[in-house]
Amino acid sequence: MKILKKISIFLAVCLLVLSSFSFIGIKKVSAADTDSNSQVQYTIGTTKNVPSAIAAMGKNLNSYSKSNLSADVKAYDSTKDLNNAIESGTVNAAVTDLVNYAALSKKHSNWKIAGTMPGYYGLVANKKYKSVKKLKHKTIAVDKSNYSRFYLKKALKKNKLKLSNVKLKQIDSEADRVSALKDGSVDAAVLQDPSISEAKANGDKVVNKDKIKADNGNVLIINNDYAKKNASNTNILCTVINEQIRTINKSDSYMLTNNSFSEYDVSGKAVQKLNAMTVSFKKMHRVKKSDFKKAFKYAKQQKLYKGKISYNKSTISVKGIK
Repeated sequence: MKILKKISIFLAVCLLVLSSFSFIGIKKVSAADTDSNSQVQYTIGTTKNVPSAIAAMGKNLNSYSKSNLSADVKAYDSTKDLNNAIESGTVNAAVTDLVNYAALSKKHSNWKIAGTMPGYYGLVANKKYKSVKKLKHKTIAVDKSNYSRFYLKKALKKNKLKLSNVKLKQIDSEADRVSALKDGSVDAAVLQDPSISEAKANGDKVVNKDKIKADNGNVLIINNDYAKKNASNTNILCTVINEQIRTINKSDSYMLTNNSFSEYDVSGKAVQKLNAMTVSFKKMHRVKKSDFKKAFKYAKQQKLYKGKISYNKSTISVKGIK
């Protein structure tokens, strides 16, 4: 089975290389079909995780440019850094999470949710802790301003614990949380891949993890003023991201995202663990109202958001995102 998987990945890479030389028989969505300005720049801000690597994959494989879209991807170390880029206008699209979006929307109401993004969270602990229950009264690293604390709350509840049963330590970047786990300054941390795999390479243990194919709070958000002026480019952006998801699903592997992981300074051991995984994601689709409301209610409880919770006002319609 491993040999067949490697062969299928090799063939997928070969097809991608060949496709860069010829477009015969391949129908691409083109901005020129609907917009007179087909080379509008989309700058996507991300943090350093799986959903972000998938967005960056479109750049690394020239998939955006092949679809006549000029796009750049800027990766930041933390949600705080990403939010600063949104604040300054450095980016006009971003891969983030529902809780952080709720906090952002309080000040930036012109940013809207285009759709879900793949990705998953995990609770990773020092190897001496064999279960979530063993983390009672222990120190867990999170970012209190984003989905990681919300995820921890759900993971603890599943194990009949509360946030008040653990000590929370604010650490902005996932890379720093992995380092804190390694040096023992925290007992556990909420992480996404590739940070989950980095921690595992250090000998730490995953005690809870989302289902890979579920909706786990990751979203693509876009500056609505920009999206309205460049509707077909927005459609192309989401179409290309879905193409990358399909490509990963066909190969059953993260190998095609390795360029992104190398840019994120992921170790060779962690990359090996990632490449050994079999992965399959849902394509981008509209966020479920129930997921949206739960995240916003949580954000409101944490005083990250105030005001009415409106799904319709927070989302935009993008062609192909259902």
